[in-house]
Amino acid sequence: MRLVKSWMLVGIMCCWGAVGVRAQSVAEELREDVRRAAGMHYALPLQGVHDTPPPAGKRPFYVNHYGCPSAYYLERPEFYDDPYRTLLCADSLGKLTEMGKKALHKVAQLRRESRDRTGELTEAGKLQIKEISRQLTQRLPEMFTDSTFVDVRSVVQNHCLLTSGEAALQMSFTHHPLRMKISASHRSQPWMNPQDKRLEALRDDTTAMARYNEFAARWAPDNTHLMATLFNDAEYAKSIDAAALSRQLFDLAGCTQYTEEFSLGECGVAKGSKELSMSLYDVFELEDIHRHWMRRNAWAYIRYGGCTLNGGHQPYIQRKPLWNLIHQCDSVMTLDYPVVHLRYTHETTVMSLICLLELNGFGLRTGQLDSLEALGWVDYRIAPMGGSMMMIHYRKDKDDPDPLVRVLLNGQEARLPIESDLAPYYHWVDVKRYYLRKLYAYAKEWDEE
Repeated sequence: MRLVKSWMLVGIMCCWGAVGVRAQSVAEELREDVRRAAGMHYALPLQGVHDTPPPAGKRPFYVNHYGCPSAYYLERPEFYDDPYRTLLCADSLGKLTEMGKKALHKVAQLRRESRDRTGELTEAGKLQIKEISRQLTQRLPEMFTDSTFVDVRSVVQNHCLLTSGEAALQMSFTHHPLRMKISASHRSQPWMNPQDKRLEALRDDTTAMARYNEFAARWAPDNTHLMATLFNDAEYAKSIDAAALSRQLFDLAGCTQYTEEFSLGECGVAKGSKELSMSLYDVFELEDIHRHWMRRNAWAYIRYGGCTLNGGHQPYIQRKPLWNLIHQCDSVMTLDYPVVHLRYTHETTVMSLICLLELNGFGLRTGQLDSLEALGWVDYRIAPMGGSMMMIHYRKDKDDPDPLVRVLLNGQEARLPIESDLAPYYHWVDVKRYYLRKLYAYAKEWDEE
């Protein structure tokens, strides 16, 4: 088992090293690494980092973090069962091509591996969060000392709980002893995974759904190639719901990148003497993969981004977490020791919070779903598995009248929608003013108490 884990770590690092730094189109990025088509289920690569030194005399004193779960098995057994049964039935009738038989074998392996583990972190997911946590402690050594207090919280969801536990464990290994509190409670729901019945009802607004359905129909994958690849009998293939099977296999293709049996082969790393090559994307043409992704990306934008088709206010579901971010920073200003707040919640919550903060222009407001790629609203760049939004606060001492803040999005320095003479560092007074005005404006518009 140790040997397998060792090879898995090499495989993950191989995958993580494949991410480029040049701005690219989605088509280019998918050609470079097709796993990105998994969108929010894309396992965040551990990238090289560049940290701009803080202004003279400023030192980090507070880290405020919202993180996505790391890679986990799909949460419902039917995600594995449905395509398996379709292909198994066809195989029993002799209707599968050689490629179809290989696809059945891969789906069967995935199904077997995930049995009784749905929603759990995969082995690769555990290694992913450990490496991300280790990198954080190495980047900010001043934040992990004998006097530091680390508060690790999670929503009450299996993969989030396991992610927070692995992160805490890695940090305790990196620096020992470390004062740490770990908790998970439904009482944290308002600022960890808030709900808003009014805004959630607007997600399925008639106009928004009509526009999405028109967009989805226009960019529907052409499943002719897929069906010919899988089935040797064209008449039999007509009895299969091609759209449903295509969608099911696309979902599984996205999750194979971080499962135990599949991760190694996709990075070209051998397990023992046998080289694994277990990608399910090989049954699709790249154009159809791109179309599947486009539809998922637009769906995420409508539900969690600033889509004007349903009012453009969906990110404001995260207004209580934003209030909490501001309040917590003001609270720790009086302390004379470093504080690290690590929160782990659903990737959709993190995505929506990032859009509310308008990081890197992801606060985009438009009703033109065809323009999302060109305007840079891309789900796997916002909230992939293992992704995070992190505010790092700096000061000279606790009496410093001008504390600064730097924001990391998925480990990289991010742009805020605020002018700064020190970017990527921002004056906290300016950041606080901008977001308080935004929150007050929304409250005034909707007459909140």
